[in-house]
Amino acid sequence: MKKFNLTIYLLLLIFLIIFIPYKLLQVNGQVLLDDQYPKLANIYFKWDITDDKAKELAKWDILLVDMEVQIYSPNALKKIKQFNPDIKILAYIASQEVRGDSDSLSGTLRQKLYQQIPSSWWLKNTTGDQVNWWPGNPIFNVTSQCPSVAGQKYYDFLPWFVKNEILSTGLWDGVFYDNVWEGIDFMSNFDIDLDQNGQPEDKTVLSASWKDGMTALLNNSRIIFGDDVLVVGNGGEGYYKYVNGTLYEHFPYKGWSSTMNKYRFITENGMLPAVGILNTNVNNLGTQDDYKKMRYGLASALMGDGFYSFDNGDLSHQETWWYDEYDQYLGRPLGQAYNLRTGQTARNNFTDNVWRRDFENGTAIVNATSVDFHVDLRVEYEKIHGSQDLFVNDGSFVSEVNLPAYDGIILLKSAEEILSQSFVNGSFARIFDSWGNVKRTGFFSYLPDFTGGAQVIKSDINNDGRLEVLTSDESTVSIYTSSGQLIKEFYPYSETFNRGINIAVADLEGDGTLEIITGTENGGGPHIRIFNSRGVLINPGFFAYARNYRGGVNIAVGDLDGNGTMEIIAGAGVGGGPHVRVFNKDGKLINPGFFAYDESFRGGVNVAVGDLDGDGKDEIITGPGNGGGPHIKIFDKDGHLKYSQFFAFNKNSRFGVEVGVQDFDHDGKDEIIATSNDLFSY
Repeated sequence: MKKFNLTIYLLLLIFLIIFIPYKLLQVNGQVLLDDQYPKLANIYFKWDITDDKAKELAKWDILLVDMEVQIYSPNALKKIKQFNPDIKILAYIASQEVRGDSDSLSGTLRQKLYQQIPSSWWLKNTTGDQVNWWPGNPIFNVTSQCPSVAGQKYYDFLPWFVKNEILSTGLWDGVFYDNVWEGIDFMSNFDIDLDQNGQPEDKTVLSASWKDGMTALLNNSRIIFGDDVLVVGNGGEGYYKYVNGTLYEHFPYKGWSSTMNKYRFITENGMLPAVGILNTNVNNLGTQDDYKKMRYGLASALMGDGFYSFDNGDLSHQETWWYDEYDQYLGRPLGQAYNLRTGQTARNNFTDNVWRRDFENGTAIVNATSVDFHVDLRVEYEKIHGSQDLFVNDGSFVSEVNLPAYDGIILLKSAEEILSQSFVNGSFARIFDSWGNVKRTGFFSYLPDFTGGAQVIKSDINNDGRLEVLTSDESTVSIYTSSGQLIKEFYPYSETFNRGINIAVADLEGDGTLEIITGTENGGGPHIRIFNSRGVLINPGFFAYARNYRGGVNIAVGDLDGNGTMEIIAGAGVGGGPHVRVFNKDGKLINPGFFAYDESFRGGVNVAVGDLDGDGKDEIITGPGNGGGPHIKIFDKDGHLKYSQFFAFNKNSRFGVEVGVQDFDHDGKDEIIATSNDLFSY
């Protein structure tokens, strides 16, 4: 029986390792720590939050927001959640002090808290005066020697206050306790007198009593709140058994390696989900453009599994500064950070050195030394194509970098392969987001084993785990292995048809394998046909436009309404107006269509379909055919214009623009691919 149970346990362990995603940690039934690096936190203490500011704040993963926002801007907290349902919002409250003017702050939570504090719960010195650490903010007697009033000490009272006055509103995912000190020996010169006998306490006794009281406060919080509520402190990793994590403010003010080891400790040992936050700031100087300092902190945070915050400093914490690096999606880490000088991993503790951590979609490097360091990357990476520090983020391809002292850098794996989208072999590709911002450095999309100028698609069409290559010429569609071995060749129309063939692939039947959808090029009728992954005709097709029209038809496939069923999008070919129509997979007209450009234009329209905003519904992307400028537009399923229009290449070019989509950074949002064969357009 014992052997049988052991086998069951081992099988369960194997299942968990294989099937539970990396760091799938939950709070309130939602994933908190997904594999989306970098992970971002914002410390935002302004009590009034406008609707516009709420939309900005929703971009972060975790927000530390003053508790008074629930009084002054409760709808803003709701709007933030509407914009980003996965965000976690923690209510800020000091664990050990309150503003001295709180009694005059009418209607605030601070006033309500202040008015419930008995006089015996204030921390006092030998003369009976209240003790302040932050000017004007009297400190509570958090220690175990705090007098009991009505059966409660301060460390009993505060968790219930948070539970009843803050968490009960349903607006918050947890609480952020400021100043979770592990001792107060640094205040020994304040002549603190816990028992008011006129004698200052020994600093060792004082700190021990403080730690006992803070432990009780956090333990009570956990018992009262339950495990589904996040509890994060400003410091205090020594309380890791009771908190989910800690904030390390002013990083690396207290030393890079010392703080990094604490940060690593709390992210590995705090209550699940564990939350470590590094906050770097500019010491209240307002220098938002201190990109080097921002990078240094961010790259450091990426060496561990926590979150990063960058702002002005502790006199404000009211910034929504956003950086090029924040928009990158590195995916999950491929292992521990490692020392580039010794090869030692972070498991053996961080030291002030040069560290690197690799991710699915890139790498992060930080130089925590006082000298520059040359890094041989061994393979080619792409710098971020940024808009801020262009000296660093210039979009260039590099196989080595010189990293200055106290600096960091994020590099991306090169995006030089277009998958599951048709393109002309050898054409030049540019990558944009939905607003027309350049996302990656342009490249020539070329498969050397196949004919230049042919239309090609590289995709796993038969769901065997290996990529195949489809090509089309004037008459045939050919299916090859990725190394160029012919699998199948077929004539989509007839052996005598020689006007060219457009191709697309998509899982129309929902069976895991892709169907091949064909359309004709200039000179053919607008006939769309559907074949299975082996090139066998499964739907004789339909005419997207009039049968006697001889400009061909451009095609794309996607789920425009998010219902799990694919639609076929047709764009008129050469000689036709820029008209777009939508059909179901059986050829039934769903949307009679719209003109993407001026009706008088007769170059036709190229089409692509992709989910640009991650809402589960695909958008229609268009580009004019030959004779038009490289003018890209984006439409919803009904032909309503979305986002900004933009020119992918030189606006004076009249060779049109081919369009496609692909999620290059794996963030759940497709990027737009614009390709051109005009050597002078880029």
